[in-house]
Amino acid sequence: MINSPTFFLCVLFGVSLFSFFLIFWSGKLVPSNPEKWEALPRNIFIGMVIAIIDLAICVPQSEPIVPTGMISWLVPIACVSAWIIYQFLDYIFARAFGGMLILLAHFLLFASFSLQTPGKPLLSLLCFAIGTLGIFFCGKPYLMRDYIRKIASSKKWRSAAVSISAIYAITFLIIGILQYLQMR
Repeated sequence: MINSPTFFLCVLFGVSLFSFFLIFWSGKLVPSNPEKWEALPRNIFIGMVIAIIDLAICVPQSEPIVPTGMISWLVPIACVSAWIIYQFLDYIFARAFGGMLILLAHFLLFASFSLQTPGKPLLSLLCFAIGTLGIFFCGKPYLMRDYIRKIASSKKWRSAAVSISAIYAITFLIIGILQYLQMR
C-alpha cells in the first residue's frame, strides 16, 4: 500500500492541498494575532499525534536493517520512544513536524524515481528543500516559532511565505496531474 502509485498520487495532492492551506494561513497571520500561533511549536497533543505517526512510519522502514531476532522489539521500542518524547522533549510539535517533513521528502524521492515521475528534477529540488527544513525544525525547533513571528511582523516575510507556498502548491498539483495522466 505505501509503495503503490495511488498512494503516491494522494501524497502529491495532499502536499499541494497543505501548501494551499499555508498560503491562506501565512496571508492571514498579522501582528495582532501571533500569540495564538506562537504556542504551536510547543503543542504537546498535536505534536504527539504526529510523533506517533512518524514512529509508525519508521517501524516498517527499519525492518530491513534490523537483525531478524530483534524485529519483534521494534514496536515496543517505538512505544517507549513515544513515552520518552512526551516526558523529556520540548517543542514536540516542531520536532515531530520536522520528522514528518524528512520522511515526506524521503518517500517522495523514492517513489518519484521508481515510478518515473514527470518533472523529477524539479521535484527532487523541492524535496531537498523540504528535507532540509525538516532537519532544521528537528535540530532547532525554536526556529518554527521565530518563523511564525517573522511572518506575523513583516510584510516582506509574509509575502515570501505566501510565494513559496504558492510555488509548492502549484508545482505539486501539476506534477500530480502529470503523474495521473501518465498512469492512465
